[in-house]
Amino acid sequence: MATIQFEIKKRIATLSSSPKGWNKELNLVSWNGYPPKYDIRDWDSSYTKMGRGVTLSEGEARNLYYALKRLFEKDPPENEDWREHINRWMENYPLFIQQIKNILVFMNEKEHPVEKQRELLAGIHLVSSEEALQYELEYMKNVYPSLYDEWVNLVRKLTVEDLERMLLYVRHC
Repeated sequence: MATIQFEIKKRIATLSSSPKGWNKELNLVSWNGYPPKYDIRDWDSSYTKMGRGVTLSEGEARNLYYALKRLFEKDPPENEDWREHINRWMENYPLFIQQIKNILVFMNEKEHPVEKQRELLAGIHLVSSEEALQYELEYMKNVYPSLYDEWVNLVRKLTVEDLERMLLYVRHC
């Protein structure tokens, strides 16, 4: 049986401890020389034995964070503050925002109403005349899968008024 090589790059948190000396931890771990990923699993005190666990990419960890945040918020807002998402994406993923802006410019030129923009941005009812748009959306989905999923969820759940405000905000950011 092949030996699993690992290096704990960063210890983030101990989630629980047992009297037998095992700890459930959240760490940043490099497995077999690959780039580090977020990892939740049980470790003995010497880190020579490990239990079953789960390894998450940055996108998966981010999705888990937002899911848990929504779950544990006392009074979650009806519609999350979309500005928080846009500002975070502008800061951390400016090329993702630029892709969205490119798509919005295209839709502006076509003078699509907001509901039509929602359908197109969410990938609903794309027709062959929208081939360039379809290409851009596929590109975003492949390059930024978790961000694209967040974007589509946001576009789908906002009211027409909030969606219109958000699209205007993105165009001018």
